[in-house]
Amino acid sequence: MMLETDVLAQIRGLTRTRLRICIEQEWVRPARGDRGHAFDDLDVARLRLIAELTEDLQVNDDAVPIILSLVDQVHGLKRRLRLLDEAIAQQDDAVRGRIAEHVQARDGT
Repeated sequence: MMLETDVLAQIRGLTRTRLRICIEQEWVRPARGDRGHAFDDLDVARLRLIAELTEDLQVNDDAVPIILSLVDQVHGLKRRLRLLDEAIAQQDDAVRGRIAEHVQARDGT
């Protein structure tokens, strides 16, 4: 966990004002401790992305939650695909073969 001052020092282009906006808009949800906000790795990664979007790419604040939502959806889908891949890998050769045939027939490749 990182404190606010550590996050500000680590992320280029992230200002205290931008950080507070991110918290108020709930784009990040740091834990609250006796020393202030405490940011985990996910919070820091999101803040790094937000800083890049808003500072480097000049994305406006209205678009940030849309982009964050899309990124979250992609990560969720990747996680589900990994789980599906693990489940398929546990099946016998015949089942895996039928699944592969079905996917190829639907995918057109």
